[in-house]
Amino acid sequence: MNNTALQTIATKALPALSGEQVTYNAAKNVFLSQGYTSAAGNMYYKAIRLSNRLVVYYDLGQGYAYTFLNGIKLYCFDGQKANLIAQKYWGGYDYRIFSEQFAKEQSILMLKSFLEGQLKIQGARVSDQELICFARGMIEETQRKQLA
Repeated sequence: MNNTALQTIATKALPALSGEQVTYNAAKNVFLSQGYTSAAGNMYYKAIRLSNRLVVYYDLGQGYAYTFLNGIKLYCFDGQKANLIAQKYWGGYDYRIFSEQFAKEQSILMLKSFLEGQLKIQGARVSDQELICFARGMIEETQRKQLA
């Protein structure tokens, strides 16, 4: 994907951040929102990965010792805007220390579940293995390096 196409997608897909400024972190290959600091001193922000079809938002919290995964939202991109298709939250006693692998696997399972629902609506059948492979491929598309 070229930079112009990526910027077009980002401009249309990222307004869901409600006007937050977003920067690209090339080392981590992710867009990061500006975030805010809570009264307790924890930093909260979003990490965003996207392809031309999918946007993955990680809601993160940075404590004194760990980065926590507070939630994941998946949006599909229909060429005009991003539409929420799945979301999952952790918090309280069910908190998750952030791990790229855990976040990726959860994203794959969330996308698989959404696709299963779409297949059911259409009366179509696809094997679990094919569905997982397809969902994995779509999530991995969002993780490919987008900008030089």
